[in-house]
Parts: sequence; structure tokens; C-alpha cells
Amino acid sequence: MKNKLSLSLAVTLIILVLVPTLVFAYALGDSQVVAPVPGAGLPEGIATRGNRFYVSGPADFGQPLGSAYVHAYDIHTGDLLDTYPINITNPYAGMSAASCAAFGPDGKLYVLEPFVGVIVMDLDPNNTQSVYAAWTPEGPLLANDLVFDDEGNLYVTDSFAGTIYKVPAGGGAPEVWFADPRLLGGGEYPFIIGANGIRIDRNNKMVYVSVTFDAGLDGKIYRLPLVASPDADDLELFASLGMYTGPDGIAFGKSGKLYIAMAASNTITVLNPDGTVNAVYSGPALDSQGTPVPWVGPANIAFNDLEGTLLVTNHASLVEPRDPSLFVVFDVFVDDKGAPLK
Repeated sequence: MKNKLSLSLAVTLIILVLVPTLVFAYALGDSQVVAPVPGAGLPEGIATRGNRFYVSGPADFGQPLGSAYVHAYDIHTGDLLDTYPINITNPYAGMSAASCAAFGPDGKLYVLEPFVGVIVMDLDPNNTQSVYAAWTPEGPLLANDLVFDDEGNLYVTDSFAGTIYKVPAGGGAPEVWFADPRLLGGGEYPFIIGANGIRIDRNNKMVYVSVTFDAGLDGKIYRLPLVASPDADDLELFASLGMYTGPDGIAFGKSGKLYIAMAASNTITVLNPDGTVNAVYSGPALDSQGTPVPWVGPANIAFNDLEGTLLVTNHASLVEPRDPSLFVVFDVFVDDKGAPLK
């Protein structure tokens, strides 16, 4: 009996070695719903750290005071683990919002509350928060996206003023780092979004910024050298994406490709390192029941390195009447990992 068992075990081991392991094959562009976004919805920012991803919102004007949030999710399952209400508000504004979020070199989460400024969150059980940089704008302001450089300086886009601000390492008053009419939105219509997503390349040499709608309502990606005081001649057009495409959040992959959430055309565009188009992906995303959920106003993106996917916030603000079932995070298989955020 012992010899028979040994022979059986040996045959089983040989089969396991010779037969290839079955692996589910993803196709590039495959998309699934990862998690719903409850409460005020209208998700905008997204950032990953460890086994969690974090979503900030609502990115909308007119939301009640105290409605801004950060939700924390399990990156493996999409389960909602914690909610951190943003408890610093501007009572004179009478409303709350949150746009993008990014982890700083200290491991804390930095969130843009456009009526306050940059809020730093410890993400601890006490929901500890403080103001890292406060804005006192002279005109309309929409602080939209943010990124750190290797020295800990923080760069923030202003979508209404065509401006990139710089906040010194450790926090404090923001200063204008670069401003140019090419970063303005919509020509005569200042409330059409201009400068939006912002990232620094992996060599810490160039700053890339998306312009959602320029004077001709075209979507553009520009880049600037990461220097103390760039001037107008330093601004370089990296890619022109066409009318009504609406590039929003951007992120670099380890491959060197630039991934762009196209809020108006409801796609994800991938650019090669030379600015040419590598791929364009479109929805829908499939939920757990296999029901298609359309991509509507994809806003910002972060990499899930464990799966080779992009995590994308479905902002869905332009659907009338607004449909809370569209407020989700979906993923897109791109077979790439994220370049380290500064």
C-alpha cells in the first residue's frame, strides 16, 4: 500500500510540473468596477499606499459645508475600510469640496480643499488634520491637482488662473511658480477648466501639466523644466489631444508612458515618451454581476502595481439628473506599474 501511495504521489507531482498553471488572461483595456463611492460621491482624487487606496471628493461647487471626505479601500477586495471626513472648512464659503490627493514624503495624505487650501491628514483614528498651505486668492481659484518634487516642494495647479503654485517643503504660503495664458481655460470663459493634472517625470527634470480646455477648447499636455523660475519660453507643447477631449488627471508608468484620464471623451489615452499616442481605452467597466457601467468623466488615476491596472475615479458630474450609481472607482488593465510619485 505504501509503495502504491508513493507511486501515485510521484505521478501527481510530474503532472503538476508538466501541465502549465492556468492563469486568467486579461486583455489590455479590460475594465471592472472596483468599488462604489458612497455619500456625497462625485469622486475626484485617488492615491495608493500599501494595501489601500484613497479617494477624495466631492469635486463640485455647492455641496453642503462639511461634506468633503476621504474614503479608504482595500486594494485587493475594494471593500470600504474607513471614512475620514475633512473637518477643516471655510465657513465664509458656506460649502465644501475636495479635489485631488497625494501622499507626501512623510507618509501623510495631502488633500486640496479649494475653499481652504492644502490640508494634511494623518489618517489616524483621531482623524488628525491641519492646514499645510492656505490660499488667499485675488480672483477665482480652483486648486485642482498637486505633486511633490524630490526636495519636498509641493506644486499645485489652479484651473481658473492658468497658474502653478509652489509651496515650500514643510508648508507655508504658496507662491506663483509659473503662469501663462496657454494654461488658461476656455479663452474668454474663465470658469472653463485650464491647467489641471500635474506630474513630475521619474528623473525629476520636467513638470507635465494637462490643460483640459484651452482657448480653442482643445486638450493639451505641456511640460516645463523643474527649475527655480521657469519663463514663458520654457513652456513646451508635449501633445495636442483634440477638441472636447478634456484631459484631466495624469500619471507616469514605469514604462515611461503617460496615462491620461480624458474627462470629456470618457477614455484613457496613453502617450509614448515622445508624445505620440500609444493606445486609447474606453469603457464600460463590468460590475460584479457582469453589468456594464459606463465611464463618465474619468477624473484621476493611480496605479495598482499588484494587478498591473489603473484605478480611475468615475466623476460622472455631467450626467443630468446625476446618477449616484455611476460614482465608482473602476480599473483598467494596462500591464504597467506606476513610476514613483515625488
